[in-house]
Amino acid sequence: MDIYLLRHGETDWNKKGLLQGHTDISLNEKGRLQVADTVEKLARLQLRMDRIVSSPLKRALESAEIAADGLNYKRENIVVEKLLMERGFGEGEGLSQEEREAKYPDCNYPGMEPQAELVKRARQAFQKIVSASQGAKRILLVAHGAVLFALLEAVSEESIPHGGRAAALKQGSIYRIRYENGKTSFARYADTEEAFVDTDVVDLGKLAKIYM
Repeated sequence: MDIYLLRHGETDWNKKGLLQGHTDISLNEKGRLQVADTVEKLARLQLRMDRIVSSPLKRALESAEIAADGLNYKRENIVVEKLLMERGFGEGEGLSQEEREAKYPDCNYPGMEPQAELVKRARQAFQKIVSASQGAKRILLVAHGAVLFALLEAVSEESIPHGGRAAALKQGSIYRIRYENGKTSFARYADTEEAFVDTDVVDLGKLAKIYM
């Protein structure tokens, strides 16, 4: 089973560096083009999705619709999953990086969803989606940076740095989780070649029961 993680495209808040969280912001034109470009590359690889699942927030759902159109998948068959909603950042939402650093230098925003709870929610989302997708070979999950990182951490059962080569979930970027022979490989889509490039392989024997 291959599970593709697609981060939504850019919004005006992304462009301005404002923290979004649960705030429901639409894609901007660049964001739509980012997603369309990624989906076009997937389409060239003839990767047909058996299921597309999206966060309910507009920036993710619109990205899922663009993906559906490009992959010959009916929009009405997109599954909306609330567990994939972005992390809530409480009073940090709507603030720029400079404002956040000045007001909350420890990045502990009042009302923010705790990281442990976020990872727990992401694990629940992953297990729920996989359990409901028995027989599917390819699933596309369309969501947000923080919750997708949490999902990667939940699956690997280890902390993953939010950046660098290991996992850099930019707007419109896509990762693949492949489970095979008791191991899960994470792969990012290479911008310069039409292939997924494995970046890390983690022994995940405990994950087998989720897929069986």
